[in-house]
Amino acid sequence: MENRKPRIIACIPAYDEEKTIAKIVLKTKKHVNKVIVCDDGSQDMTAEIAKALGATVVKHEKNMGYGAALRTLFLETRNHNPDVMITLDADDQHDPDEIPRLAKAVLEHQADIVIGSRFLGHTNIPWWRSIGLK
Repeated sequence: MENRKPRIIACIPAYDEEKTIAKIVLKTKKHVNKVIVCDDGSQDMTAEIAKALGATVVKHEKNMGYGAALRTLFLETRNHNPDVMITLDADDQHDPDEIPRLAKAVLEHQADIVIGSRFLGHTNIPWWRSIGLK
């Protein structure tokens, strides 16, 4: 049996997230083998910042929505044959430092899919968004 380091790829859909994308890409890179960002038609520097920090960037020419960005990321990730694929948002609502914990259950064959919750513990949800979520 092959004894190799697991291949974990992080996928980040992003739309106009130049204020937070650097932090997310840098923190995420500490825990994964590859970061792929789908820039969903951003009008700002999101794609350029992510690429400059070492992320692979797949770009939509126009905004197609969150679901389309995820689909693009799933298709792109399939080309890299990962052991684990993690998705997290570019707006700093998800903590990249949780990646090892989420991936562990899959790597140890305890789960096929793991869904993290931003509502358990500390959260960075802006107050105006938390009102809408309630």
